[in-house]
Amino acid sequence: MTRLAGIDIGAPPIVVVPLFVAALLLVSAVAARLVRKATERWLGAPESDRPDKTPPPALSIPIGTAVLTGGLLLALPELALPDRLGRFLSAAFEILFALACALVVSRIAVAAVTEYGSRHPAIRPALGVTRGIIRIAVAVLAAIMTLETLGVPVAPLLTTLGIGSLAVALALQDTLANFFAGIHLLADRPVRPGDYIKLQDGGAEGFVETIGWRSSRLRTPANNIVVLPNQKLATAILTNFHLPFASVVMTVPITVAADADPDAVEKVLEDELRRAVADVADLRAGGGKLTVRLADVRDGGQLWNCTVDVKDVEAQAVAGHEVRKRLLTRLRRERIALAAKEKVFLLPEKNAQQA
Repeated sequence: MTRLAGIDIGAPPIVVVPLFVAALLLVSAVAARLVRKATERWLGAPESDRPDKTPPPALSIPIGTAVLTGGLLLALPELALPDRLGRFLSAAFEILFALACALVVSRIAVAAVTEYGSRHPAIRPALGVTRGIIRIAVAVLAAIMTLETLGVPVAPLLTTLGIGSLAVALALQDTLANFFAGIHLLADRPVRPGDYIKLQDGGAEGFVETIGWRSSRLRTPANNIVVLPNQKLATAILTNFHLPFASVVMTVPITVAADADPDAVEKVLEDELRRAVADVADLRAGGGKLTVRLADVRDGGQLWNCTVDVKDVEAQAVAGHEVRKRLLTRLRRERIALAAKEKVFLLPEKNAQQA
């Protein structure tokens, strides 16, 4: 008669124990296969044909180890082993079980974060730091469980680590502030790589190249790189020209002579803007919406604002150049004069005592 895992079995231990170990090996192999299939299905949906999809994590060995050691821990108290050997095997199996479970959790969490990053390219710059944090956190928890298993008091160690962590946090205050600001930028996504932004109060402007764990980089229109600490970028008041849409409204002011016919001017400007939208690709991509408005009437002439949607901020320069040329050429052809710039002449004072 053999008692194993609380069950009485009518067979000698020399037969029951090998069969029990073989059953554990079979269960561990089946569990590892099921988890692997589930992970592959989870990582592959809904975009299983993506070339950059995350490969499934290697879970066969750690899951098999966890199932095997867990079963042996259940059976170990029922075996007639010497006291010292029983305690040694029990501690060894508990440590091995904790490490195997920690490895499974770490690999699944890292695979999940990697897959999320592949589906959301904006957070890819922070993937390395995030994976490192996950591995460190799981390793710390596994170490605490191992120390508890070995009978080492953890409370004094945690107190010491807490004091040390506080000192490190004070020393790295700015670095940690930038780090968490980077996490905020990646989570809230007020700006994304590729967006054109402009900071308020004469700050930097340009395209967001990368958002790192400490700083972000902007590419200015002059093709230079401006490095901004994440904390400053997260707290700044800025304009994002790519939200909610990438297209922007471009305004071209034109001032014609004060005595020009307003109806004729409006008709000419609208017709030429429509022709420009039909010919210029960046204007067509912007949607083609245009307006012509008489904004002001001054002594120097009539101020007309011609607005048209452009594909994005970067296309404004070339599209605006083409639109201005077309409008000036058309006005000249229609004999509509532009407003003349006022000139002021200073006359010399007459000599009061002129003879």
